[in-house]
Amino acid sequence: MGYAVDYRPTRKRAKRQVPQNREQRKRDIRNAVKWNLGRLEHDTTGTDSVSRSMVCLLLRLGKVAPAADPTGDHLLQQLISEGVLNRPTRRAGEQVFDRADLLASLKAWVGRA
Repeated sequence: MGYAVDYRPTRKRAKRQVPQNREQRKRDIRNAVKWNLGRLEHDTTGTDSVSRSMVCLLLRLGKVAPAADPTGDHLLQQLISEGVLNRPTRRAGEQVFDRADLLASLKAWVGRA
């Protein structure tokens, strides 16, 4: 003998696992940059340039969409293409950003002065 009612879960699951629209994705990127900008500034003190991979790592851009972009490089490229950041220069075969310009651009974008 079984029960006459069907099982219905009582806990609601999050409906949004991956950002569905552009505005939500941009908001997620902006929050990731805002929360980790202090770490980028602190960990790069004393250097004049920051490598592209280090920016992705310190800003934790890979956490925005870990299934689609685990390194966060596509998000950084999106910021470059939208004009938030200037294009990196090549130095010894590696793409690097000027630290002062990078921090000023990111602070202006997230609204910190």
